[in-house]
Amino acid sequence: MKTRHVTRLLAVAAVLAAAATGAPSAQAATGTITGIGGKCVDVAGGASANGTRVQLWSCNGGTAQQWTAGDDGTIRALGKCLDVSGASTLNGAKVQIYDCNGTGAQRWTASGGQLVNAGSGKCLDATGVSSADGTLLQIWTCGAGANQQWTLPTTGTPPTGGPCPSGPFDNPLPTQNPTATKIKDGYNFLEGPVWDAASQTLLLTDMHDGSGAQNVQPSDILRFTPTSNTFATFVTNSGSNGLSLSRDGKSVIAATHDQRSVSVYDLATKQRSTLAASYQGHQFNSPNDVTVGADGTVYFTDPDFQRADRPDQMSGHTDVFRVRNGVVSLIDDSISEPNGIELSPDGRTLYVGGNATGKIYKYPVNADGSTGARSDFVALGGTDGGTVDCAGNVYQATFGDGKIHVFSPAGKALGTISAGQNTTNAAFGGPDGRTLYITSGSPSSGGDTGNYGLYSIRLNVPGWPY
Repeated sequence: MKTRHVTRLLAVAAVLAAAATGAPSAQAATGTITGIGGKCVDVAGGASANGTRVQLWSCNGGTAQQWTAGDDGTIRALGKCLDVSGASTLNGAKVQIYDCNGTGAQRWTASGGQLVNAGSGKCLDATGVSSADGTLLQIWTCGAGANQQWTLPTTGTPPTGGPCPSGPFDNPLPTQNPTATKIKDGYNFLEGPVWDAASQTLLLTDMHDGSGAQNVQPSDILRFTPTSNTFATFVTNSGSNGLSLSRDGKSVIAATHDQRSVSVYDLATKQRSTLAASYQGHQFNSPNDVTVGADGTVYFTDPDFQRADRPDQMSGHTDVFRVRNGVVSLIDDSISEPNGIELSPDGRTLYVGGNATGKIYKYPVNADGSTGARSDFVALGGTDGGTVDCAGNVYQATFGDGKIHVFSPAGKALGTISAGQNTTNAAFGGPDGRTLYITSGSPSSGGDTGNYGLYSIRLNVPGWPY
């Protein structure tokens, strides 16, 4: 539940204008293309349909911003080619993605920082000389404007696949057992922090005491702005617990116990939609924590902590699920009260904390997002939420002692970070990704009398935000 993007300034690649309809050669370069204002060239909505517009958007490491500049003149994303609609040569013709076909409308040459379309002789252009998110791209007569300057990935640069810089990395902790600094308290029960790189803010959940006939806990999503050190309510009555940012950075995925579902909140409109409502016709217990893979697969835990007085429809099980292409699949129904859930930076390992089992478990993740056989990672009681850093170290909150326990990918204990009385979760954020934010405090004894706060600490290794 966590997000940040490390911007990479990449030298301009020489893109040859030879026509081809096949895949780019092994010499193709893959990564982000950046333009005016440091914004990334982005496929709108992450959709791969023919005709999907191409725009500027804050860089987020998503697949919709990964472009392959081949030595055949094509620039590709999501399996499609960067294309001038209708092979037009007119100023203002829209730029889109389309099935690769080898025509001049899909061939581009890098020259002096510009991208010149072979079919029209016009330059790739950000409309209105704007760097705002959502600025559409077009072709226009080549000029000297910043809205026609582009930085391409260099040959041999591998796909970033996310926001982590290359290693090697040092010990993540400044000392073996440091203490985080309190930013602000006075909230009833904080959970689910996640970093929004586009706004450079932290989103987190504030849960209230149960109310109504079924004693369900209402909650709000808050937004913390570090530059002004201020908190504001972002979404009222969100019903959320754990949060994770979508890979395109445009929405927040929420484990929402109010509707016993997993929901998606659009960050621009705050509109809510349902990602997963049930499994085989049965309502979930109370989805708790969530993470998302590079391919969009969502993984979440479903203990019964916030089920309240609503009937059990899971036959006494507490479960771990995944959602891929709208289909909910069971990962594990044998962990008592699964809680925190995190993916390793390479996406090949899924970690799940067993709150009532005294263990953190790990699963190998297959190419299709499915998981293999479970194994024990480390023994640790009372686990809550967690996160990982770019070195693959695992950070696990334990509610009872107010600590974050840090383990290497091999399971070696590296140390602990102390925060408040009862720690619930953690997320990396900040411009360089090296600030760990922690939610911790004392729970309510009734009537919203909890006193939870947000804490932070600077670490030596940047974090993985998803």
